[in-house]
Amino acid sequence: MINKSKYISKYNKNNVNESNYLGHLLLRIIISILLFLIVGIVCKTSIKGKEFIYNNVFNNNWSFTAVKSFYDKYLGGVIPSNYLFDDPVESVFNENLVYSDKNKYLDGVSLTVGKEYLVPSLEDGIVVYIGEKEGYNNTIIVQSMAGIDYWYGNLTSNGVNLYDYIEKGNLLGSANDKLYLVFSSNGSYLNYEEYLS
Repeated sequence: MINKSKYISKYNKNNVNESNYLGHLLLRIIISILLFLIVGIVCKTSIKGKEFIYNNVFNNNWSFTAVKSFYDKYLGGVIPSNYLFDDPVESVFNENLVYSDKNKYLDGVSLTVGKEYLVPSLEDGIVVYIGEKEGYNNTIIVQSMAGIDYWYGNLTSNGVNLYDYIEKGNLLGSANDKLYLVFSSNGSYLNYEEYLS
């Protein structure tokens, strides 16, 4: 049974005055509109400005986690969680990766796991891909806050949605017998031994 009393003080501490919240939300909306208008004016009036924005937005690989970190640091969450939930939400599943054997596989590693093994996330991050990858079957890619992409392949079910923010140890899905892991950054594959304990 969950002891609610240990969360009450934390909940009350994080509770925000409603008028203060609405003021901050209005300020964020105004800042967003101003940024949109400035970018639109720069694109319309300056060829160099348009090329700069086009090259940096469309040609570069944006890190979702870097954008989220910047947003959280300077603008905070759009809607505080205490406005959405009556009680603080805590994940029930918080596990470490357990496997009996590991072998080099394509660009990463193949881990021997049990039947219907529940796969935990190795790091905090954002789910940036869910789908089939050649050689890896059903795959979930989580981009960590450090910008490293963690691929979890050969999953039989998914426990997350695209663009979900997950924490280390949270459930990603399940795998039967084999779990494939790949670690990459900026298009280069990394040595899996550095990321497995």
